[in-house]
Amino acid sequence: MNILAIIPARKNSKRIKNKNKIVLNKKKLIEHTFLVANKSKQFNQILLTTDDKDIIKLSKKYNILAPWIRPKSLSGDLVPSQKTIIHAYNWYKKKFGEVDGIFILQPTSPFRKSKTIKDMIKIFKKNYKQSVISLSQCDEHPEWMIKLKNNKAMPYMSKKYFTKRSQTLKKLYRINGLGYLINPYILKKEKTLVPKNFIPYISSSKIENLDIDDEQDYILAKKYI
Repeated sequence: MNILAIIPARKNSKRIKNKNKIVLNKKKLIEHTFLVANKSKQFNQILLTTDDKDIIKLSKKYNILAPWIRPKSLSGDLVPSQKTIIHAYNWYKKKFGEVDGIFILQPTSPFRKSKTIKDMIKIFKKNYKQSVISLSQCDEHPEWMIKLKNNKAMPYMSKKYFTKRSQTLKKLYRINGLGYLINPYILKKEKTLVPKNFIPYISSSKIENLDIDDEQDYILAKKYI
């Protein structure tokens, strides 16, 4: 089965400056994704889409395919991720041909394991190329959250939920960013990285699930190291 890995790495980031190039365990953040993608040995090609020349230069060290700089029209804060992925996929398809699946590897998950990649691909193959998305259980349940209105606190959900014991609440899950394995036909049809009727891959490791989004996440990641 032909699986294409795509690593999206935009240059500018608001919460942490040059986030993809911050140092973690003596390597730049994005290098951890380069390493695990190669280590998994699951991909026909690993394609980088970025507008950062430094990251393109760094990718050559890991034999990552980085043939162009991402267009400015696809590099802004408000550009949906799926547009960037579709652009990269269309280029690859024209150059090398069709693929069975697109595995999106965000650089902000430095503790991602090669076993996770392999397990998700096994599920994808077993289920006739139905998209697979990595999830983890929510630590904070919305039925226990509080909202403020006119400086007054009230339950986010209905009051009847707020009286429940935490043990009786239904389990909820969130997308953790570890991996999106998408059928390219579904990607172009639905134009989203989270298509209908996807198969969940549940990851229970708090360390692996860490997505470095802000300074507190970065501090936590350094503690894990």
